[in-house]
Amino acid sequence: MPVSKELADIPLVPGDWDYIEEGVENVLVSYHGADADLQGWVLRLTKCEVGADADIYSHEAAVFRSKEVQRKQDALEFAARVVSPIVGDKYVLPQRLAKMTSEFLSQVRENIEPLRPRKRLSKHIDARQSANMLTKEMISRAPAGSAQEAHAVTVELKPKCMALPRSEFAVPESSVKHRVCWYCMHQYTLHKNGNVSKFCPLELFSGDRDRIARSLHHFAQSPHNNLVVYVDGRSAVDEQGKISEKCVPHWDMLQNAVAEVVQKEDLFARLQRAQRDLDSFNIESVLPKYAHAMETGALTAEEPGIAAWLDAFAELRRRLDSEGSKDTNSSDCQAVMELMLATTLRDVSVLIKFDSWPAREAAHVDFSELPRYTIGIVDHDPKKLSNIPKYYKLDQNIVATYLQHNPDAANQRPCRE
Repeated sequence: MPVSKELADIPLVPGDWDYIEEGVENVLVSYHGADADLQGWVLRLTKCEVGADADIYSHEAAVFRSKEVQRKQDALEFAARVVSPIVGDKYVLPQRLAKMTSEFLSQVRENIEPLRPRKRLSKHIDARQSANMLTKEMISRAPAGSAQEAHAVTVELKPKCMALPRSEFAVPESSVKHRVCWYCMHQYTLHKNGNVSKFCPLELFSGDRDRIARSLHHFAQSPHNNLVVYVDGRSAVDEQGKISEKCVPHWDMLQNAVAEVVQKEDLFARLQRAQRDLDSFNIESVLPKYAHAMETGALTAEEPGIAAWLDAFAELRRRLDSEGSKDTNSSDCQAVMELMLATTLRDVSVLIKFDSWPAREAAHVDFSELPRYTIGIVDHDPKKLSNIPKYYKLDQNIVATYLQHNPDAANQRPCRE
């Protein structure tokens, strides 16, 4: 997959960008101006804590900008040379870096502020950034001139788990991980009010059409931000927080279409296979390896650059080709980076876009064939190794909370691949 790390110098007008959505680290805005070079692209704008970018002209801000540009250039190469060989070129959406000014970023921030959810307001668009990522648009408005006949519909899936762990390093107290997937256990930590989803991502990755369809039905009942449906660029959810026919035209048929795409596309099998391949270690064994690597200087507080990721990926491929995925003699650094690569793949979002989904008022609706669609993944930047202690703490809390609610877990029905 070819990659250019050059910064595109494109004239950017703040008023040409509309708010779409945001996560913990980035805000997405879509283009609606007249520049043909930008049509069909979205900007992924990095966020920071409110006030962190107060002095954009300081020496510290200049150093920060330089490091951020390098980090994003590395992310481009990581997508092309690590993620793409794992999931397949066609599933990694085109990306490019564009130059930004603080004035542009500050004005976009001001324009979209009234549209942002309250829970996200502790962070805002970082005006220190001198470059941000342009990504091919997958969430768009209705096709021109077809408002009464068709909608642009995008389904976003964030499954978070593709397979049960097979690592030999789970301590006895955490052996439940071999029976219950990470997503299902995490429900008890996230939703203490008892609103635990019946969705299990292993059903989605089963390859069985009935199980896939059933999993999507459960997903829609308790989407919890892991399933989002966009109709003409806007998130569609009813007043109960569910996805239904009330907010998505022909919702039952859309579930069937998504199930067919999941069963048909090789992406899902590739993601599941990658998680299994990267399963020689888990967080419980990697934490002491990370600590030892930091003590010896094998790792430092500076996050690894693209060269280190490429070396780790090459070593992973060598190991899988020659010895299989159960070789546990890898170096401390290799174990740490394989775990974080697995975490990156676990956290990707899968976007399935139907360019012309029939409206309720459409005169002719034919679902005899799968409608034309585009599929790709986003959110595949390399994870920070410095997060490992935090991931370990979260992992232990998830297991402990699950066992508090399910003390007889060994005799309960397990998640099934």
